[in-house]
Amino acid sequence: MAIIEKDSFHLAKSLYYIGDYYDENNSLDEAYLYYSRSEKLYSILNDTLHIGKVKLKKAGILYDNGSYKECEVELINAIKLLSNKKAHRLVYECYNILALNLIELKEYPKSLEYFYLAQNELDKLDKSNSVNIKFSRSNCFNNIGNVYLKMKDYEKAQEFYKKAISIKDLKESKPSLYAMILSNLAYTKLKKGKSEEAKKMLLESYKIRDSLKLNLGIISSKNYLAQYYISQKDTLKAIENITYCYSLSKKIKSAPDVLNSLKLLTEIDTKNKNFYTNEYFRINDSLQQAERATRNKFARIEFETDQVEEENSILIKKNSYIIIGSFILFLFIGTLFILYRLKTKNKELKLIQDQQIKNEEIYQLLLKQQSISEESRKEERNRIAMELHDGVVNSVFTTRFNLMQLESKQTVEKDSIIKELEKTEAEIRRVAHELNLTLNFKDESILNMITNLVEAQKNEWNTQFVVKIDDFIDWNTIEVEIKMNAYRIIQEALQNVNKYSKAKQCIVMLLKTENKTTIRIWDNGIGFNPKKNKKGIGLKNIQERALTMKANLTINSKINNGTSIEIIF
Repeated sequence: MAIIEKDSFHLAKSLYYIGDYYDENNSLDEAYLYYSRSEKLYSILNDTLHIGKVKLKKAGILYDNGSYKECEVELINAIKLLSNKKAHRLVYECYNILALNLIELKEYPKSLEYFYLAQNELDKLDKSNSVNIKFSRSNCFNNIGNVYLKMKDYEKAQEFYKKAISIKDLKESKPSLYAMILSNLAYTKLKKGKSEEAKKMLLESYKIRDSLKLNLGIISSKNYLAQYYISQKDTLKAIENITYCYSLSKKIKSAPDVLNSLKLLTEIDTKNKNFYTNEYFRINDSLQQAERATRNKFARIEFETDQVEEENSILIKKNSYIIIGSFILFLFIGTLFILYRLKTKNKELKLIQDQQIKNEEIYQLLLKQQSISEESRKEERNRIAMELHDGVVNSVFTTRFNLMQLESKQTVEKDSIIKELEKTEAEIRRVAHELNLTLNFKDESILNMITNLVEAQKNEWNTQFVVKIDDFIDWNTIEVEIKMNAYRIIQEALQNVNKYSKAKQCIVMLLKTENKTTIRIWDNGIGFNPKKNKKGIGLKNIQERALTMKANLTINSKINNGTSIEIIF
């Protein structure tokens, strides 16, 4: 299925599991082949965790076949990969097998170093999973004891065997491990001269192993018992036990135990010494040949795997060239099309920009004309106010004063006329004063233009347009260009409302806020996403005009929640 789907990860995983199957069934060459193929795929995927796991499996096969140097190389590479992944259980297993491997290479001090490193990994795991770790720790102590046993340091060996066997629930939970440690501990006692205590422990160990049908364990126990009888000068029982070991070793095809049994038989069975010696050399020679053949086989598997991978790599490269060529061709055609579209779009934008420039020029002319017209009106109003104040008021004042100087018998009528003249004088002053005030508080041209613009809006959504302008905005202090841009921003915003908003109401407000002027355009329409629509021409124009005005622009909108535009200048 992984091949059909071209799923490299699951293909690598499948090959790994097939290797496990052959490993369980002792088809080690097949297992090694599938592990190697799995490793190649994981290497392509750069999956360091699984590469490390596969290397550990391959190292185990190499160890079982006596390829100790090759095993060491695989384990060192596995440790490098797995240490970075904090895979403490896997790193523990690597250190453990590496230490066992070094025992076979007779590098005992180095082996102890790696067993202690394995213990450190167990310490890291102990915090989270102490139930399973304690038996691994027991096994590690036993292995360290074995190293000291090889070094003939029986005191140290006994110390670690005692640590190993003292783990709680060991006998009940792991009887095979308990029997092995007990047997090793008994052997150290035998070497230290405690023969009877050793015999008792060896018989207990043998009984457990025999009940569990652990053939390799039975051979080990019988071997130690034979050495006990040798120490007691009981040659017949020693030969009996060693002969049993020899027969069982041949039956289960355990070559190392066969050789060990033959070696002991040549030392104690003087009657058949020549036969056992010849057998020892024959089997030893055949084992060495088989070992060399095995090493060559694994090397050949690696080579054949590399060849297959190289052929696959060539095919992948060919396919890659075809894909890359097709992609480049498609990219070239796509680029030509995009360039054509951009050229067309640029022409359209150029026309729009030219039209906008013309519109700006027309609008500036209109504003200038309005400004000239307003200036003329302003001057005329000032002139009228001055004439009223300086001419008419003075004339009325003079008439009132002269009238007051005249003597008349009709005093009541005279006073009434004087009062009427005072009222007329006051009214003329008031009108002159208001003419000046009007010019200071309102700029009728821009107000009318904005008001007319908003009130003239109509669309298919029947949007209600409202305009509110603060009377305290002093338009006379605002430059013509800024007023023009403000007008254009309102115009662009209203155009967007008409086109897209589907709003029921739109409000345009111009406010005086401290020393700033604020324009707010709000609608209750469908809204939009400013992040997605930020490149629209309308929004871009508004942003450019706000920048020209040196104004702060804020656009807030949410889908189905209306839109608000605020310009402060």
